[in-house]
Parts: sequence; C-alpha cells; structure tokens
Amino acid sequence: MSIWAIADIHASATEPATGRPIKSMDVFGPQWTNHVERLEDAWQDRVRPDDTVIVAGDIDWALHLADAMETVHRMERWNGRKILIRGNHDYWWSSKTTNRVRAVLPPSISLLHNDALKAEGMNICGAKGSPVPGGADWTDTDEKLLNRETQRFLMSLAARDPALPTIAALHYPPFYPSHPDSPYAEAMETNGVSACVYGHLHGQAAGSGPRGCFRGTAYMLVAGDAVNFEPQLVARDGQVVPCS
Repeated sequence: MSIWAIADIHASATEPATGRPIKSMDVFGPQWTNHVERLEDAWQDRVRPDDTVIVAGDIDWALHLADAMETVHRMERWNGRKILIRGNHDYWWSSKTTNRVRAVLPPSISLLHNDALKAEGMNICGAKGSPVPGGADWTDTDEKLLNRETQRFLMSLAARDPALPTIAALHYPPFYPSHPDSPYAEAMETNGVSACVYGHLHGQAAGSGPRGCFRGTAYMLVAGDAVNFEPQLVARDGQVVPCS
C-alpha cells in the first residue's frame, strides 16, 4: 500500500445553473491543456484502490460548495482514499463550513482540518499554511495569518498518534531556503515529521521552495504543473521514500 500526493489540480468543472466552465486553466500556458484528463489518466495508472492520495489544496475554483460537487464526485471515481486540505483558492470550503462540507462528501474523501488522520500505518497531519518570509507573496500583513495557520498546524500535530511516523501536508511552502527558520519548519523538526508535501508554486517559482532532506524531514513540491499532473509517491509500506 502506498501514499501519494498532488496539489493545485484546479479541477474546475461547470456551474450547475448555466453549464459554463467555472475557470479554464489554459490561459496559464500549454502545460495546463487538458490537465484534468491527464491527471485522471496518471492517477488511475499509478494509484491502486487500497492506496491513499493527499490532495494538498487548490482543488477547485468554485465559490460555492454546490459548484464544487461535480469535481468531488469525479474524484470519488478515482482510485484510493483521498485526503484533502484547503488551498488559497478553495473558496467553496472555509474553516467555518468544514462540517457542512464533510457531511456531503463521498466515503472515499476526507477533509484534514484541525485534526490528524491515519493512513497506511502513518499519521497524516497538515493545514493550509500561509505565505512565509522569503517568498514573493510575503508582506508584513501576513504575520497574523502565519500565526493562525501555525497554530492550526500544531493542533493537527498534537492530534496524531505519537507511535506512528508522520507525513505533513501544507498548501503553501513551509519555508524558503533563504529563510529556513519558519515556524512550520520548526514544528516539523521538533515533532519529528518524516516528510512534508506542499504546492502553490508554479512556473519559475517552482524552483524556489525546499526539496530534499532538511533537518530530518523530506520535502516535496507536488504542485500539479510542476509534476506533470502525476501523483507523486510519498511512502510505501509504511516507509517514506528516500530523499532525492
């Protein structure tokens, strides 16, 4: 059994009332052409029915839950258990509506929010995260968001089984190599997190986030366009894949 991860799938479907696409991703470059179909093919080829896939945010552009359900039901047909965290563009799911979203999800899809889940003998912890110092999107006004999301991440880590290894998932990168001492990196080092997957970075920015081993944690960027819309292997049979 394996654990995989992907982020930024932006599987925007159609508005129920009009049938019009919510947002086409083709405007962001040829790498986004037919990206959901390519993702589905790669997912079904790689992921087995008893595997788990972490989807690390930016799942659908929809503004309302009803408009995101087409994507949710499409994902339900894909192999494996799916664990979702929020991204900065998941407007259809807010912290205040988490219970309402959970109530309508199909059995194979779970939300990770202020808690921890278990999969394949490992903890899955996480939070949306936030901009961090060193990134192009960081401003001093983000300090409040950083503090709030750090507390949510710590809440998730506190809810895990300490006897099991831990995989962390954030939507935003947890730090940048030029500013490695972020509270997310500190939390992962302190809590012995084995691996961290994240998204959010696209195009040339994809090279700016952490990759490989850092202070005992393996970091992986899994943004869809950075990995050719192919789910990335994070762990197999209870063991995190070695740092590349």
